[in-house]
Parts: sequence; C-alpha cells; structure tokens
Amino acid sequence: MAQLCRKLGVSRSGYYSWLRRPRSKRAIENEALVEHIKAIHTENRELYGSPRVHASLKERGQHYNIKRVARLMRENGIASKVTRRFKPRKQNYLTYTHVPNLLLERGIPTQKNQIWVGDVTYIRVNGSWTYLAVVMDLCTRKILGWAYGSHRKFDLVKEALSMAVSTSPPSKDTIFHSDQGIEYTVSTYQQLVKSYGITPSMSRKGHCWDNAWTESFFHTLKTEMIYFQKFSNLPEATAYIMDYVTFFNHKRIHSSLNYSTPNQYHLEAA
Repeated sequence: MAQLCRKLGVSRSGYYSWLRRPRSKRAIENEALVEHIKAIHTENRELYGSPRVHASLKERGQHYNIKRVARLMRENGIASKVTRRFKPRKQNYLTYTHVPNLLLERGIPTQKNQIWVGDVTYIRVNGSWTYLAVVMDLCTRKILGWAYGSHRKFDLVKEALSMAVSTSPPSKDTIFHSDQGIEYTVSTYQQLVKSYGITPSMSRKGHCWDNAWTESFFHTLKTEMIYFQKFSNLPEATAYIMDYVTFFNHKRIHSSLNYSTPNQYHLEAA
C-alpha cells in the first residue's frame, strides 16, 4: 500500500483518512436517484433516454436537474436502445389527381378527430413479408385502429379504419390522410371513407414526409420492438404488436405531447 500511495503521490495517512470518511449526502442521494432511474428505464422496456426519464421522475414528484439525470445515466451505462435510421429514397414527384393533399396548408390540429393519418408497413416473419395498417389521430398521436395480416389488401386498411371509427367516432369535419398505396386509392376504399362522413386526403406521390407522422410511428415501432424480435409465425407477431400498441397508447410518454401518453392527451383533448 505504501508503494501504491507513493506512486499516486498521496500519503498513507491521507488515503486512510479518505477511506474512513463517511459518504457525502450528495453521493447517497445520487445512489438512490440511480435506482429510481433504473426502475423507470426497466418499466419502459429500456427505451427511455434522459429527457423521458427526467419527465417521469418529475411526474412522480422527484424534481432533479435534467443534466444531473443525464450524467448519472451516462456514468451508469443506462441508455435507450440503439435505433436504426430511416433513409429516404429518391422518387418521382407525381400527384394522384383524384384526391388532393388537404394537409399542405394546415398546421397540427388542436383537437382530436380533426385529422386522422394512416399507412401500411412491412414486417418480416419467418422469412416472409406481413403487413400492418394503422390509423392515428394527428392531434393526440393515439393509434385509434390497426390491422395486421399476411396480405396487403383492401380488407386490411378497411379493418384498421373500422376499428378507428368504433374507438373514436369521427365528426363531420374529420379528414383521413394516407399515401397513394393501391389499397387506399381503390374506389371501394374511397367510398368507405366517405360513407363514414370522413373527407379523404392523400400525399403527393413520392413525398413520404407528407405523411411523416405514421412514418415516425413505424420507425418507433420497429426500432423499439420489431428489430429486437424474431417472429416464428403470424400469431406470435400479432401478440407482440398488440402489446406494443397498448404500451404506445397508454404508457409511452411523448415530448410533443408535453410528456403525456397519447391516451392521456386523447382523454383531455376537446
């Protein structure tokens, strides 16, 4: 020990004095805070970074500086899972002339059931492609309806829209916005939308960011759950997706919603 102290340039008495010194109040408090952070991180599937952890602590009445929370998470190796980034591809910018894009001149709605957005994404299951269709309320970010299956057909988007209508009945001013996928452009689907008293709207061809909100949800779904799973069959994948949608709506807080969950925001929205 004497040789080690000489190498480090400290006295033996100073070392033993430091060793016997009681832990500071700050150190004890930090240790307890790390345990709270770990609990929140685990409860939320290890998906939260420091902003959401900080917001969750605040909601529980624990008010700490966000820089302190971020530092303790960094020092203790607590981080959100690594995600993949979406890379847009170059496309020809054409327009489906039958249905205009009604969102180009509109901002984010301030009330629920003003604007719904929908889309379809691909999910690989045991070497084959499967398809998930969703309908989201743009104001509250709540997933109102969804459908999942092995075929990308009209019935898939019909089921998602029907679930949305039953979950949160639309008003006479509700707009449903989608891309120009074949399942959305067929006359049967357009008639279905209008039969509910909903006004259809469509993105311009090749402009994926015209429907960035559903693209963002699919990105979140895949980077927080899909990419970490290997599904062996459709029922297994369906169970995971159902569980994640429930988590997304009722548990996962959103910075754009002032760190509320979509369901909380939906209940409070006019």
